[in-house]
Amino acid sequence: MKRGYADTPQGQIHYYVEGEGEPLIMMHATGSSRQFWKLQPLLAQHFKVYAFDTLGCGGSDDLQDPETVSIHDLALSITQAMDSLGIQKTHIFGLHTGNKIGAELGAAFPDRINKLILIGNSHSIMADQQELNDALGHVVASSLIRYPEDEAGTHLWKTWAHDFERIAQTWWDTTPIVEGKLTPQIMERRKVRVMDYLQLRENHQIYRAIFSFDFGKRMYDIKVPTLIIETRVPSEAHLPGQVEILAGRVPGGKGATVIARGGNAMESQADEYAKLAVDFIKG
Repeated sequence: MKRGYADTPQGQIHYYVEGEGEPLIMMHATGSSRQFWKLQPLLAQHFKVYAFDTLGCGGSDDLQDPETVSIHDLALSITQAMDSLGIQKTHIFGLHTGNKIGAELGAAFPDRINKLILIGNSHSIMADQQELNDALGHVVASSLIRYPEDEAGTHLWKTWAHDFERIAQTWWDTTPIVEGKLTPQIMERRKVRVMDYLQLRENHQIYRAIFSFDFGKRMYDIKVPTLIIETRVPSEAHLPGQVEILAGRVPGGKGATVIARGGNAMESQADEYAKLAVDFIKG
């Protein structure tokens, strides 16, 4: 796997690239494109796969104007990165935050997109904007805490303590450990999750852009073949399925459901997502 940077008017976008053939751009959830470490090689058997770091995340540059950044701005940055890399049209694979950017690409820049795949847990793809904001707000509340600034710098100490607590919880999380066995792979993934958290800049401003974006309504404007993949997890059993609603808003839209079996499904069930994506794009 190689890595590189695409120059855009909004800053440099870092990416990993692997494979040959039609281009496929992957856009991650909160964190970085490292979360596709297991899925990208599977898709790279069929496509030339670029895993982009969203501006303000991973190895990409900071947001130029975080106070006003919108989902449209982030989508525009993807087309600018495509221009830099000489990509005229591409398939899109968007997860969580990436599904919002992907929806905007499919609606605002359909001439640049071949096929669109939007993935998320139920809370991430609610068709009703207020329901999505309520569900998402509950999930990300702890990462959006901001402390009022004061001259003594107390807010900086509180921010430091909050970050330390989040990192400690990540580092000591025992969820991935099976039968009491700690493996080198688990240790490596833990390091990556800590790195992703430390590299997030202006994360609350990206979430502000997400809360302002009517994902369900924008689906009506998508003009390219689209697949919605809903990941169902036990903790969201109370949320109604969204696949049929959203797929019905896109002409010729399709839907699929992945039942999470525990842990990070994007890693533990990467083969399921890969098969759904390949079948849809090549079908």
